Amino acid sequence: MKSGVFFDKDDFPDQDFNQAIVLASAKGFRVAYSNQAFEYWLLLHFNDHQGGALHRNHYAKLINKAIQPLGAWYDATVSKVITPEFFHLLFGYDAKYRKRRVDLAIERAKRIYDRYPHQSPAEEESSTTVHVLLDRLLALSRP
Repeated sequence: MKSGVFFDKDDFPDQDFNQAIVLASAKGFRVAYSNQAFEYWLLLHFNDHQGGALHRNHYAKLINKAIQPLGAWYDATVSKVITPEFFHLLFGYDAKYRKRRVDLAIERAKRIYDRYPHQSPAEEESSTTVHVLLDRLLALSRP
């Protein structure tokens, strides 16, 4: 099994972000990234964001708007801990869409990812490839 790496774009220069993807891939690592931050992946479990610029400073507010009524809270400023209550929601069932939230996030991330040409992932805001990693992990857990 190949090793993998995950990182965020944050405020790193576009060239550095793109080069990190190229170098990690060239060294044989599977690469998963989020542009701008991992919280975008979390947001996709609850919000059908359509891609496009959404600064990471807004992620926590949108996440908490979705999860607070469900009894959870996400502190993006200090701990960035995904509490058991929040984790349960990520893999929980969304009655509106009649699907597990993680499956919704995978579908949404794929749809957004497929809109971009991938010549410069640093310019593909907002997007994530966490779904590729998670698809592989979920496949390993299936009978």
